[in-house]
Amino acid sequence: MESKIISTSEKILTLVKQKGCISFTELEGSMDDSYNVIFLAIDRLVRENKLSLQRNMTGYLLSTPSYAGKPSKLELTHTV
Repeated sequence: MESKIISTSEKILTLVKQKGCISFTELEGSMDDSYNVIFLAIDRLVRENKLSLQRNMTGYLLSTPSYAGKPSKLELTHTV
């Protein structure tokens, strides 16, 4: 199970780095892994400070720590 979490963590980090910022819903739809494995991989990446997880009005956004705090296109399109 640990190797599956590590593999999923690497896929998530690659995807987030490519996009800069991604919603949890979009991430989940982009991956073939189970919700549980994705959740455990995100938890691992956040604890290792490789990923930032922020709540917005519609869900959660994932980004790299250096990207966190900068407004994203996704956030700008969902503000009223």
